[in-house]
Amino acid sequence: MTRTASLEPRRLAPLFCVTALLHLGALLSRFSEAARLLPAGAAEAVLLAHAPLLLLEGYLEGQLDYGEARAGMPLWMRITSRPVKLSFTFAFTYLAVVVLQTWDISIGPIDPSPPAAWPLQQRAFWFGVMSVGMFFPNYLAATAILIPVLRALTAPLRRLPRGVALPLLAVLGAALGVGLVFLVGSSLVGGQIGAVQQAIKARPALAIGITLGLVLVPVVLELARRD
Repeated sequence: MTRTASLEPRRLAPLFCVTALLHLGALLSRFSEAARLLPAGAAEAVLLAHAPLLLLEGYLEGQLDYGEARAGMPLWMRITSRPVKLSFTFAFTYLAVVVLQTWDISIGPIDPSPPAAWPLQQRAFWFGVMSVGMFFPNYLAATAILIPVLRALTAPLRRLPRGVALPLLAVLGAALGVGLVFLVGSSLVGGQIGAVQQAIKARPALAIGITLGLVLVPVVLELARRD
């Protein structure tokens, strides 16, 4: 039997406001001009820190009660808390930008890394459009992929007393963070991603279709399951 009590979203709104700002700051640090100002190893430290932070957010979000009126709606419609929406969307966007930049991936016109020859203002505008400007599709992706994964990972911890769950969450988050940093730095993975990127360049329309499908199919399935 679960020991977790449901929480009203407004009780955790201040916390998710803070995490939203942290994720936004991490996202902005991926802009080339901001990245140059960071000390060596800072980008890896930010990525590592995201794993325990996201697990904590998933642990807490899984306890939120959005109300019976929205119980039959898909997740992207059930979430009523704006801070929760902002936090997970910025987190997903940050992770997506890390992947796209690390392995130099572009999906058709979707590329958060503008050409270095462009003027600063144009590069900043492009990065903003391809990151923060993609808020709604990234929110759909966060509710279709990121939040369900985090809920599943933290579900067992929500059955434990909080004093036990939080230290376990920190240990698991640290391990996942190290794994993420290793994955991003892996040349083997980079080689495989490079092959995928060549396929994407050869058939960009198919790649965009698959990407949209990964986001929209879970939404459609959840709509179909409504009572």
